[in-house]
Amino acid sequence: MLFLFFYQLTFSQQQDESITKYGFQNELVVSNELSCFIDTGNSLNFQQIQLKQFDIAYPLFLKKIKSLPNKNSYWLKFSIQNNTDSSLQPFFDCGDFDFISLYLVSPHHPLQQAEGGNLAHQDKSALELERMSLTLPLMLAPRQEGDVYIKIIQKTPEYYLNGIGIYKQNFLDNSISNAYYQNRYSIVWDILFQGFLLCQILYVLFQWIIIRRKEYVYYFLYLIAIVFYFLSRREAVWGIPILFSRYPAWTIYLNKTLQILPYFLYYRFVRYFLEIRKNYPALYKWIIRLEYFLLAYLVFDFLFITSTYNTFLETKIFICILVLVFIITAAFIIYLFRQKQPLIYFVMMGSLFVGLGNILGVLFSFLVFREDFQLGITNMLVFSQIGIVLEILCFTSGLSYKSKLIEEEKLSTQQNLVKQLKANEMLNAKMQNIRNKIAFDLHDEIGSTLSSISILSEMALQKKKDAESAGIFKEIKENSIIVMERMDDIVWSINPNNDSMENLFLRIKSFAAKLFEAREISYKIEIDQNINYVDVLMEFRQHIYLIMKEAINNLVKYSGCTEAGIFVSYHSSLLTIIIKDNGKGYDVNSASNGNGLNSMRKRAEEMNAEIDMQSKINEGTIIKLSVKN
Repeated sequence: MLFLFFYQLTFSQQQDESITKYGFQNELVVSNELSCFIDTGNSLNFQQIQLKQFDIAYPLFLKKIKSLPNKNSYWLKFSIQNNTDSSLQPFFDCGDFDFISLYLVSPHHPLQQAEGGNLAHQDKSALELERMSLTLPLMLAPRQEGDVYIKIIQKTPEYYLNGIGIYKQNFLDNSISNAYYQNRYSIVWDILFQGFLLCQILYVLFQWIIIRRKEYVYYFLYLIAIVFYFLSRREAVWGIPILFSRYPAWTIYLNKTLQILPYFLYYRFVRYFLEIRKNYPALYKWIIRLEYFLLAYLVFDFLFITSTYNTFLETKIFICILVLVFIITAAFIIYLFRQKQPLIYFVMMGSLFVGLGNILGVLFSFLVFREDFQLGITNMLVFSQIGIVLEILCFTSGLSYKSKLIEEEKLSTQQNLVKQLKANEMLNAKMQNIRNKIAFDLHDEIGSTLSSISILSEMALQKKKDAESAGIFKEIKENSIIVMERMDDIVWSINPNNDSMENLFLRIKSFAAKLFEAREISYKIEIDQNINYVDVLMEFRQHIYLIMKEAINNLVKYSGCTEAGIFVSYHSSLLTIIIKDNGKGYDVNSASNGNGLNSMRKRAEEMNAEIDMQSKINEGTIIKLSVKN
């Protein structure tokens, strides 16, 4: 958001130096001559002021206020008299200043004092009429006369003085009513604008709750900052004390903060909305630096104004910072414009509307005080508000466009995923066919050849009587049987019909049962039903099968046991296999280099599993295999 570069410096736009009465006729006599005094450095109390000569000419007095409004306290003095036999309550309009003190000094009457001004704490007992009009009341007894002293202290650059107005209550009521009537469209627009912002805030909040994207958070905070800024500028006009009317000092403390903070939040929003970090890494670095610079300035400005209250120097620093930020922002916009991305145009159009609205507000703020210029609008912030409304509409349109892009990207991703899945299915089908063909070829070609070798070896053994030849033929037979068994295991493992852990353990159970029963070993085999949920690679299934087969063969051949057990369980994605016996055991250290045990360890290592071999002489053996799913 581009805020006002300069304040509406209504420095003493006077028409004359008269004191004007509204509603009072001869019952109230007022001296139309204003006498003036300047308390340099604001060092005198009221008693000392009464002893001073009010001899400064009114034109010079006005020039002093214009040149040094915050350095001194400025005093006005005139006489007043109640010319009736009844009490009067005039209301004094002393201009638009930060702090105004009104004193009535009258012989034989106590001193009357009233306090007011834009930054003065309002008296809770004051009438609503007084708070809305910023007028100060005095009470005049019958025939009372005296001198009125008005003290003016100005801390900010915004003030207005057009003589002194003295109102009768009914005229003040009518004046306020007329003012509200003349400004009714402006007030209604203010309320509609704040309502529009509130609706947009709720919309962005709900979007964040649903989508949880960071740009919604920063845009939400950006809108909140805008609401507070316009609340600080227009709350007093509404006549409804909400925040800044109750605590006027915060209007000064947060004035520049509420103008710079939206910059910081808007940059954060744009950075996430356009995904600048991913799409424009070079620009991202500069935006981050600018954000930290703005954040540092916010802290500095708040500490500076709360400690010094020097709003004039603060304004000069603020204008320099704002001009610098404006130049950098223009450079960023030019850079983004050259990227020719449709989403960028929504952000640029929104920024353009806000900037144009504020520029028009500044321009008309200065022109409206010219006598030959008639605009018919008293609230110059309306241009900024219209710019913000258009910017919000651009954001909403950009959000819809981005949602469309995201949906299109999701649809494209889903289509690519479907294509990939179809391709994977075709590949899997080809792999299944290859595995079937390999299993078929191994079984029919190599299996039949090995069977022939085994049969011929057996026939040769029956006919050949030579002992040495018989031994060779016997070895050929045994090796061919071993090869046939191993080939049968390979064929079984690559067959797609056996791709389940349930089939694997059923085959192991059948294999082990035959061996245990042949050796008259009492055995127990327990397989957890949860193994149906185990899903491992084909290579891992083969490793598990061969490890268990090796362990069972060793148990049957070498343990000399009478009891054996196989226990399979699956819990918390961990497959645990235990094979144990009560045999003679062995020395783990001396046997660690055996080919069978080393083969088991190597297979476990290849599938990132853990294998634990425990054995003691005459105490049996336990082999535990743990596989993470």
